[in-house]
Amino acid sequence: MILRKLEKQEHIKTRKLWEEIFKEDTKEFLDYYYSVKATENEIYVIEEDDKIVSMLHLNPYQMRIGNEIFKTHYIVAVATDENYRKRGYMAKLLNHTMQIMQERGEPFTFLMPAAEAIYKPFGFEFVYEQKRGTIIGKAYGKSEITFIMAEEKDCQDIADFANECLKDYDVVTWRDASYYKTLLAEQASENGGILLAREGEKIVGVFCFAESDISDGKRIEIREPLFERKEILEHVVYHLTGNKTQEVFCTGYGEETKPMIMAKVFKSDFENNLKNYKFFLNEVV
Repeated sequence: MILRKLEKQEHIKTRKLWEEIFKEDTKEFLDYYYSVKATENEIYVIEEDDKIVSMLHLNPYQMRIGNEIFKTHYIVAVATDENYRKRGYMAKLLNHTMQIMQERGEPFTFLMPAAEAIYKPFGFEFVYEQKRGTIIGKAYGKSEITFIMAEEKDCQDIADFANECLKDYDVVTWRDASYYKTLLAEQASENGGILLAREGEKIVGVFCFAESDISDGKRIEIREPLFERKEILEHVVYHLTGNKTQEVFCTGYGEETKPMIMAKVFKSDFENNLKNYKFFLNEVV
């Protein structure tokens, strides 16, 4: 058994395991992931019998905590070949990578768990509940709101708008132009994009959207909506669907809540205030 960090040029070797374990992910999404995210992340693996049998990816994100910016890592794609399970490989990868992040001085790491019980023994706790619900669109005949699909040239303006919207949160995934350039590529891999709402030249709403598969076809899903007024969200839904009756599923907004992100804290001064902090963490990879 060998535990090691892969070289960048080796990252593609983990795609086969990803495809075997996470069957819901499309070829288009994985093409995006391995051409964009995997060029900047860290991948740790366990090798057995001359092949990769277990893996853990660390995707880098900047985090604003109060008024300071810290580098953190989002843990994704924790997976083990079914023929090599129950050997403690996941625990070895988690403990190894958490020790590395702690030694670097990172304040915490976070992940979206398949089940709370898997990560609770490692000191992870839920810190972020995702709002969710369905929205029906409304048409505003005399509205001055216009919509355009975002391009890379818009990313810094989008980031400025987003950070202003999120200024009252204590712990936020920091948005910059690079964040939204990556997000543009991710949404495109899922037949979506980022829709901007403008009043004149001013951005008044940012809406990431994609198509998701459901039992009877596909549905539009809006993710991380940021907007100045609810009517803008309703107008966006009408713009995307073209009617007043079709419901659109929305994450990041709605009456329901679901525990979504768990974190493992490394800094004691941060841990002492954990329950008092207001979080807004990204829900993308």
